[in-house]
This record gives sequence, C-alpha cells and structure tokens, in this order.
Amino acid sequence: MRKGPDVILGAWNGGLGDQLQFSTLPEEFYKQEGRETYIADGSDFLNKEIYDLVWGMNPYIKGVKEGKRTAGDIPEIEVKNHTGNWISNWEHLHGLKPTNTRPKIYYEPKKFSGFEDTILVDFTATSLKFDGVGNGYELNRLEWTYAELKEMHPNKRFARVVFDQSVSESKVDVDCDTEVVVTSIYHYCDLMNSAYALWGLHSGSVALAAAVQRFNESLNINVFVSQTLYGNMIQWLDGDVPPFGAFYLDCVDYIVTL
Repeated sequence: MRKGPDVILGAWNGGLGDQLQFSTLPEEFYKQEGRETYIADGSDFLNKEIYDLVWGMNPYIKGVKEGKRTAGDIPEIEVKNHTGNWISNWEHLHGLKPTNTRPKIYYEPKKFSGFEDTILVDFTATSLKFDGVGNGYELNRLEWTYAELKEMHPNKRFARVVFDQSVSESKVDVDCDTEVVVTSIYHYCDLMNSAYALWGLHSGSVALAAAVQRFNESLNINVFVSQTLYGNMIQWLDGDVPPFGAFYLDCVDYIVTL
C-alpha cells in the first residue's frame, strides 16, 4: 500500500560511485515506506552502462520523472556520520532504518574459473588527481606503496585491468603479471565475482567491488588513498562534515600511501 509521495532520486555527479552510493535507497523506500522511486529527469551519467546497471536493472525504479530532486545528495541534507558506513548513513539521512552496508546491484555476476588467486589491479581514473594536492595522489608514493604490498603476496597473480572502451585510463605504472581486458561493466562484475581481490584507487570501481562482495563474500578490496584523503575519512567518522570525496566503506581495507 502506498504511504507517501513519489521519490525523485538523483546524484550530483554521473560517475559510477556517485550513483552506487544511493543504490539501496529505492528498495528501502518501497519496503519501509511504500514509496515508489523515479530517477530525476535530466540526470547525468558518464556512460549508459552506469545507468543500465545501477538503475535500469533495479526493479524498484519506476522510470524517469520531472520535478525537484527529493533524494540523493540534495542541498537539504548535511552529510554527517551517524552510522559509521557511507551507505547505511545515506539511508539514515533519508529517514530510513539503516539496513545496508554495501551498494547494491541487481545483476547476478557470473563466476569464471582460473581467477581464484588473481588480484585485479585497477588504477584507472577519470577525475582523480596525481599532483599531490588536496586529496590527490603523489605518483611516487603510490607506486612505492603498491610495490611494498605486492611483495607480501608472492603466490598471487596480479592482473592489470584494461578497458576495451575509453571508459578511463591509468596514469600509474606498476608491475603486473598479466592484463585482463574488460569488455563491459557486466564483464567487470563477473571478473570481480571470480577474483581473489581488487586493488584500486578511491574511485567507482571500489564501490562496484563492494556491491559484488554481496555475491563473492571472500573478495578482498584494497584501496590506496593519500594521507590527506584518509584524514578526511577519519574526520567524517569523528562526526564532522567531510570535504568532497571522503566516501567511506567499512568493508574496504584502506592503504595509506607512504
């Protein structure tokens, strides 16, 4: 039974992580409040696959609707920490009972054989900076930290993630044993569902891996972050409103570049 007005959901930015951070809201609005969710007309997406995976396959999305956004990263919401997890915190901030700790996708990934000891290395980026300013990475620190951590995993196969479409590109030169070519966002979900681990940057691939972790509970997620960015995360955990980009998930291991 309907209990409230329709929800018009939209993210300020069109990236994969920007969208996935709200992916649990439509189902919870419906189950907890009997409300139906629409995507705000005119919402931007970096590519069509992001929309298709996050919203197009979501059975709790009823379509696209004109009107003022009433859910998402709207100005009326102050993004303070109440739950210790970015996903459950968005649920709390929207008046819902915090229920989820990971993003959610409704595509069920396939599992490939031969990837059980593979660490996917995804250092691609579209908006991340490598100038050492603010949340940005210092390339030499990132590459050195990666090399140190790689030495601790001598029995794993490191596979550099390469996209066959111009989704994003890597600006980081690190040593890997092989390459794996990703042909679609769904193929990437399949690979994550099959792999031992994902090592990445503070980007949408990490949010996607956290969603896939619902299917592959043994998937390890290591995220390399700058000291400044990690400090912003701790600031948010301590109850302050963070600078842009301090997205924190407690199912992820954050590796601070040395």
